[in-house]
Amino acid sequence: MKFFEWTALLGALAWTPHLIKIIKDKLTRPVVRIITQRSVEIGFTPLGPIFNLRIAFAVKYRDIVISSIRVKLRHESGEVKTLSWQGITQRLGQFSPPEAVPIPWEKEISVLAIKLTEKEVEERHIRFNEDEFYTNKEKYESKVTKKLTYLKNKGEYNVQDFLKSEEITDLISFLRQWFNWKQGDYTVTFEVDSPEKFILMDNKYSFSINPIQIDLLQGNLEPLLKQFEDELNLGIEGYTPHKVHYNWVYPILKKS
Repeated sequence: MKFFEWTALLGALAWTPHLIKIIKDKLTRPVVRIITQRSVEIGFTPLGPIFNLRIAFAVKYRDIVISSIRVKLRHESGEVKTLSWQGITQRLGQFSPPEAVPIPWEKEISVLAIKLTEKEVEERHIRFNEDEFYTNKEKYESKVTKKLTYLKNKGEYNVQDFLKSEEITDLISFLRQWFNWKQGDYTVTFEVDSPEKFILMDNKYSFSINPIQIDLLQGNLEPLLKQFEDELNLGIEGYTPHKVHYNWVYPILKKS
């Protein structure tokens, strides 16, 4: 064998471990399968449009850390909005008191990241909200806080007058305008991020919202001012809070 042939052979051998690693990584790349409950909880509150769902994650090949989960909702009209996880509740089991209905044992966990293991199917209740909503809402809330502080410092604060102020009116108007649930069909795409490469399966679903459900959700616009009034009167002796109630709807979720 000539010198150049030996050199080529040694060069190829040097790359062999790296190639083996690449092939192994691809063959054992984590596979994450999304399993959802039968229905999704949809609402609208001072937190904006809300999409709550109990999800289970099944992992194959090896454990993986999830750093972000988003839900992309596309309405049949073409309008698209993206909601990201804002809170996660993990079910740890249930407590069964004598002669009583079993009580779920759950805990709130961080939304920075979650670790999914191959040994167990991880179930979570995840609350999704629109980041863009929070960004815009903060601008209005900042003006409300600034005006509230100013009036209190001058000794001119009156709850009923403040509820009619330009700042509160603008905030309520913003919330009303942000109501963006629509009648019709939605497609759902789950987007999951991780520091490592993985394969995501069963991440596309669909649901429909009917006219009755839209009416129920639009009914949530009326209690907004009452809730602000309750918050501003918090701790004031003799004040009776309103019984604020928000409607929720539960469309059936279908795998696409």
